[in-house]
This record gives sequence, C-alpha cells and structure tokens, in this order.
Amino acid sequence: MNQPRDTLRTHGDWVDVEAGTAARAIFTDEAIWQLEQERIFAKSWLFLAHETEIPQPGDYVTRQLSRDPVLVVRGDDGRIRAFHNSCSHRGTQLCRADAGNAKTFRCPYHGWVFGLDGSLKQAAYPPEIAALVGQAGDNLIPMAKVATYAGLIFGTWDADAPSLDDYLGDSRFYIDLFANRSPAGMEVLGPPQRWVFKANWKLGALNFGADGPHAASVHGPITYLTLNVPQDVVVQQLMHSPAVVIGKGHSCIFLELPPDAPDYAGFSPDLVPLYRQVLNANQQHFMARGLTKVMTNFPNTSWVESSVRFDGKSAPVPFCNLRTWQPLGAQETEVWNWLLIEKEAAEEFKQASYEIGIRTFSVGGTFDQDDAEAWAAINRGCRGTIGTRYPVDFRGTRYYRDKPIADFKGPGTAYPSTYSEMSEFALLMHWQKMMRGEAPA
Repeated sequence: MNQPRDTLRTHGDWVDVEAGTAARAIFTDEAIWQLEQERIFAKSWLFLAHETEIPQPGDYVTRQLSRDPVLVVRGDDGRIRAFHNSCSHRGTQLCRADAGNAKTFRCPYHGWVFGLDGSLKQAAYPPEIAALVGQAGDNLIPMAKVATYAGLIFGTWDADAPSLDDYLGDSRFYIDLFANRSPAGMEVLGPPQRWVFKANWKLGALNFGADGPHAASVHGPITYLTLNVPQDVVVQQLMHSPAVVIGKGHSCIFLELPPDAPDYAGFSPDLVPLYRQVLNANQQHFMARGLTKVMTNFPNTSWVESSVRFDGKSAPVPFCNLRTWQPLGAQETEVWNWLLIEKEAAEEFKQASYEIGIRTFSVGGTFDQDDAEAWAAINRGCRGTIGTRYPVDFRGTRYYRDKPIADFKGPGTAYPSTYSEMSEFALLMHWQKMMRGEAPA
C-alpha cells in the first residue's frame, strides 16, 4: 500500500482486501473526497428526516447533505418531497429557517415564490418583466426519489437508484430494532443537534459500523460506569459478541448482555409487550439480549442504543440515537444527531431517555467527546506527507474472514467477535467498489 498519492488517486487502489489494510489518504485527500461526492453521495440513498418532524401539510425542515442544502416539506396532498434548497433564478439559498410551516417559499434575493410542490408560482418583478424572466419550467431542483421506511425519510439524487427497500436490503431487519419496534412507531425528541469535528466522515461511519475494541480503550472507565458492568466482563462481551456484515455496505455489532443478566435489562417493562407484538422471534432475541447495539447504513447514517446510568443507583435508562456524518471536506465533518423514543412511552420515561441520550451521545456527551478527539488524532497522524504514505490496519480480518457464525439468528454474515474488524472493513470494501464504479448504490 506504500504507493505514491497520484497512483492512489488515479487507479483507486485504496483498500487492499487480501492484506486487510487501507491507504491513509482515503481519510485526508481532497481529490478522493471530491470523487466521493459524485460516486457515493450523488448516487446513494441519504437520510433526510423523521416523519414526526413534519407531521402536517406545510411542515418543513432544512437539512445539509455534504455541502448541498436541502428542503424537506410535506405538501398539501400529504406527500413528502425534497428539493435542493436554492432558488432556480440565481441559486440563492431559499429557506433559511431550520424548521417551520409555510404555504409557499419566497426567495430573499429577488422575491421569486415557490409552492410546496416546488413549482414556481411567481417571479416577483413588475408584471411586464415577470412574464419574460419567470417560466413554468423554473421550478426547484427536486431530489430524484424520496421514500420512507419505518418513519425514516430518505432521498437520492440518482433517478436510476434502486428502490429504498432494495437499497436497505437486509438492514431493515436491524433498523426495526431501533425504529420500528412498537405498533405506533418512534418519534423524534426535539430538533437535531449539530456539531463539527476535524476529521473525515468515514471515521464516524466506520466507528459505528462498528468498532468494538475502542469502547474499552477510548471510553474506558465511562463505559464500565454507565453500563454498570465490571471491566473484565465488558471486555469478554466485546470479544465474544457478533460483528455483522449485512451487505451493500451496511454493518453492525451487538454487544450482548452477560449470561446472568435478565432479558430486556434496562428497557421499560411497559414497552416490552409492544416489542413482542411487532418483532419476529429472531428480532426479539436481539432486543432481549442486547446490551448495546451499533449500526451504520452506508454511506453515512448510523445508530447506537444502550441502557445506561451515571450514579450507580438509579435504574438504567435506554436511549436511541440516530445520526448522519455530513462530509464538509476531506478533513471536516458535521454531525447531525437525533434522539428517538417510542410514541407509546410515558412522558416521564421520554424525558429520562432524552436526558441520558444528551449525557452520552450528543455535542456535549461523554462518549462523543472521546470519539471526536480520537478521530481528530487520526487525522493529525494521517494527513502529512509522511503519514499519507502508509496504510491503516484492519488485519484482524485476515484471521476472522473464514470463521463466520454458523447458526446466527439474523440476516447477513456474522463473525464471533467485535474485535474481528469485519463489519468495519466491509464498509470500506463497498466504498471502494462504488468509487471504482464496480457496485450499484
């Protein structure tokens, strides 16, 4: 992998599957980052919002997909649409608010007005001029496809992209464990948080795709404290819990409860019967025996859920975290972060879950502060002239790649340890195929 950077850019030999290594340049090089925007982010299905954020006609939210602003709106017909958030006249950002309700959208520069369906309603000039400059075809630029699964709204710029169900594939089995596990479904707790860290977006996606060993290293004592599990037990569970290669770049790990822990430990007893109504037997197994579950949907949507406590006395409380890693540049990423809860949950339980989520995985959360510093340190170690010459190491895959779990209860291929690096490396393998044009989105 010690190839000149120009060779890496030209031929796309970034990930050496057989060796279990990858070029450091994939985390730092602007030319590679620019290529990603066309070959991955312009072709993949990307998470936009949750349906509970825009429940009524006229409700809208604005989002950022890499460097592209996006407007997501529920029309008068109830249909959800997404548009590039820029006026078709001069490209001015159309809507400046984070969220709201509107009947139309008016450009702040020249006053052009657009409907909830993206159509141009008026070119705001004197009538004799408006007829000349504003044409019916000057509508907002739509995302080519918008679809939902389990209340989650996704969009793609690619008219030839597969259906959302095809794109998500077997990962829907695992998405249900986070977002589709009760009859009424989930709701978002408050608006998304946003913050920036100085490192490449793939580091977040890989970490949640997922990196088990760092829980005992980067997070250390806070892991043992919040999970209320002894250090040696946590390490053993990390060593012997499954890492799952789901396919199509999606991957996850499940840190399992210790054998002596009861089923559904940490979950509200009031909600457990609802899980049994909705989830199949295998899904119930993962919910019942899961201490922590972490997943990435390729390319940049991730999940984490665990039941934690901080004082060692209170009952543990679960939080469910959904986030996207928006690439602002090769060495800068903006995190968009949501917390979800069952609609059927009691209000007191919702508040407790929100507070525990804020304390763990959020802009000021203990775990996110640890991770952001670790990723920034990777950036500092990889970005220089000498650093970029060398690979990053996923060589655990060479030992585990031929040792899948034979009787795993879920879809995908599972490996017997979160130390296997198989789930992380699978994301990079799919990333390389898409960068080379060898795999459909």
